[in-house]
Amino acid sequence: MDDKGKPDSLTRLRLDVTSARILVWAVSAGRDAELTTEADLYFVDRYQRLAACYRRRGDEVRAREMEVKAGEHARHGGWDGPPYAAAMRMPRPSKWFTTDAVSQRRMGGPPDAA
Repeated sequence: MDDKGKPDSLTRLRLDVTSARILVWAVSAGRDAELTTEADLYFVDRYQRLAACYRRRGDEVRAREMEVKAGEHARHGGWDGPPYAAAMRMPRPSKWFTTDAVSQRRMGGPPDAA
């Protein structure tokens, strides 16, 4: 899913992966270089999205290939899953206070107007 909740486009995902691979190739040409953790995690995300996209289209073989590639990048990037939820404590207010948040005058319109 993209930022707006719509399914990812296969063309867009392919273009993302291809352009990132070209960029990595251009930067590392002639050098013995490895991907950064962030780059590996980027590829994990894109390959997982490609796998989901292929699965939606019914191409299980291609989806499995993309999951294998995502797994390889996940091992190199040190990915251990999404961040886990944790309870966090907020500081206690220094001074307690009360508020009367009810309007004293009537507004126009029906009583259930939001």
